Amino acid sequence: MKSTLLLPNKYKWIGIILLIPSLVLGAFYRFANFEFDFLEIEKSQKEFLDKHFNLTDELALTGIIVALLFIAFAREKQEDEYINTIRLESLQWAVLINYILLLVATWLIHGFAYIDVMMYNMLTVLIIFIIRFHVVLRKNRITNPE
Repeated sequence: MKSTLLLPNKYKWIGIILLIPSLVLGAFYRFANFEFDFLEIEKSQKEFLDKHFNLTDELALTGIIVALLFIAFAREKQEDEYINTIRLESLQWAVLINYILLLVATWLIHGFAYIDVMMYNMLTVLIIFIIRFHVVLRKNRITNPE
């Protein structure tokens, strides 16, 4: 069975190459308040929020999401039905774990810290999927080297 939703295999490496600078930029923005000056935007006085805002965090998050999507949906070199089954099971695990973590965080974390939880929660489905898929794939290749 051939899946049309998968990207060519080279996109996995493009995703890895894009993920590294995006994570670094996101970490600098989040923990060191780093911003690119050329991404500064000025809004009109009629807007509700600040008059000036910066798009550095949007750039970092876009890079992270695109990179994770490239990694998650890149075709394997030897794509077969068993790998498709592993993909499906990994996606099911990722969604289940993501919502369990979200429920726990909903009851344990309150106030503005919950916004941070929601921000990181956007990425957890892809991250858990990628980790589980590659762990199961590697374990399968070790036990069945054919």
